[in-house]
Amino acid sequence: MKKYITGGCRWRVEAKITEIEVDRETDTSVWVNGKRRQKMTDYEIVHDTWGDAHSYLLAAGEARVVNARRTLEEHKSYLGNVKGMKRPGAK
Repeated sequence: MKKYITGGCRWRVEAKITEIEVDRETDTSVWVNGKRRQKMTDYEIVHDTWGDAHSYLLAAGEARVVNARRTLEEHKSYLGNVKGMKRPGAK
C-alpha cells in the first residue's frame, strides 16, 4: 500500500511529500522493505493519503506565517520603544 511522508522536523518542515510503499502497518508503525519505521517522529510523519500530507504542509505553512507576523509585530514594538527613548536628564 502507498503512504506519504512529510519530512523535516517539528521546527522546520520541508515543503516535500515523498511516496513510499508500505509492506505492513500498525497504529504506530509501518514497515518499508522489511524495516520498521514509526509513523510520527521529530523528523517525519507518515500520512495515509497525499491529500492528508498536503493538508499538513498547508497548516504548517500557515502557522509559520502567523508566527512570523507575531514576531514582526514584537520587533516593531521593540524598535518603537528604542526610538522613543530619551537620554536621562535631557529636555
